[in-house]
Amino acid sequence: MTSFDAADSSEVPEADRVEQNLTIGEDVPDQVGDESSLEVNEADAAEQSRVVPDDEEYPRE
Repeated sequence: MTSFDAADSSEVPEADRVEQNLTIGEDVPDQVGDESSLEVNEADAAEQSRVVPDDEEYPRE
């Protein structure tokens, strides 16, 4: 059986890969230089801005 490291997968978004590689308790600088800055994916931003209706607002059959 082979081991799988999700942080090394090409399917993992860059921001998630960086988060996966952080050590617990590691200090993350407030100011991040241009070299490691991550751009916001427009699709991710649109998905995050969507409002999900409450369960009561879903139509019932």
